[in-house]
Amino acid sequence: MRRLIVLCLFVTLLAAGGTLAQEAVPTATPVGAILIPTTTFTPSPTPGITPSPEGDDPRLAVCGAPFQRGWFPYRVFRHDRLADLLVGVDDLTITQVAALNCLDDPAALPVGGVIWLPPGAAAGIAQAEADATFTDEATIIEFAASAKQVQNDGPGISFRWKAEGRTAYFYICPPEPEKTCERPLDARPVPLEYTTPAIGGFHYAGPVRYRLEVLAGDGYDDPYAVEDVVIEVVCTHDAMGEVAGYQTCPDEPIRYIFAAWQAFENGVMMWLSDRREIWVMTYDGHLRVYADRYQEGDPDPTATPPKGLAVPIRGFGRLWAELGGPESVLGWATGDERGYQAGWQAAGRYSYTTYVGGVSGIIYAITLVPGSQTGYWAQVRG
Repeated sequence: MRRLIVLCLFVTLLAAGGTLAQEAVPTATPVGAILIPTTTFTPSPTPGITPSPEGDDPRLAVCGAPFQRGWFPYRVFRHDRLADLLVGVDDLTITQVAALNCLDDPAALPVGGVIWLPPGAAAGIAQAEADATFTDEATIIEFAASAKQVQNDGPGISFRWKAEGRTAYFYICPPEPEKTCERPLDARPVPLEYTTPAIGGFHYAGPVRYRLEVLAGDGYDDPYAVEDVVIEVVCTHDAMGEVAGYQTCPDEPIRYIFAAWQAFENGVMMWLSDRREIWVMTYDGHLRVYADRYQEGDPDPTATPPKGLAVPIRGFGRLWAELGGPESVLGWATGDERGYQAGWQAAGRYSYTTYVGGVSGIIYAITLVPGSQTGYWAQVRG
């Protein structure tokens, strides 16, 4: 009996000791993956210290790029442009990716900083497995593109190369040949002989320069070879407007609708057939939107204009009279109403600005916030 009691006490102490041992080792709380590790090591746990992110930072509610499934970290190099890095991504705009990364300016990336890019980005070309014979020399036998010119949203363009050496890299350079092109810090090795999948979804028109770099070894003094291929990106759709900075390509072709246009002493009236609205565009750059309430048979204004001027009729005439006739902000008409086919093209997928064609090759930039009855206009061509 005494032996049984001693045995029970021994088992109880073992169980308690195991529990204490488990409690003595703190459980690690993951706070996010190490995105770009430089050294792999196992840290010793420090009791009483548990790292935690700043969960109350309001940016976390908007800038969700680090948490998107499939997105990968990319360290910014001095020649990088977000548009180049997003080649091949056609379901997100540059602005959207910039916003998800909390970038203050999509055209100005923080050199040395890390951003997160969506799957399919040009910077994330997958490393393919290939058998290669390493040599002590670096030689590019072939490097070519499938075409010299490509449409921005066409089927894309592929590159093929064959080289001898130890390691190869394929990356985008600044389009200007006089600018230095250095391999990005996080460039991924590619096979020495390879053909890329089709690369498409270009955001800008103009030249795009790609580089193949082949190294014979791992040191800076080892032989290497570089070769560039420049392709020309052209817009699939003609653009009505102009762009300050890089030449973006329109998302949609120009749409043509029947319109009416009439010039006045102090502005212009426009009517578009796809909407029951009349636009009053005064020379101070403001635009006012009015409902077209004209009914067939409504009387025209009876005012007598000075020589060389005119009185508008029909829908323009009714609104002109309601605004005060010759005493309105428009004054007298300087010519007759003219009907024509007006071009219509949005400045961007989400832009408040639309380019609208006037008569005789005139193009207006119209900026209207949805639901607003006032906006802005400018003549950008003609």
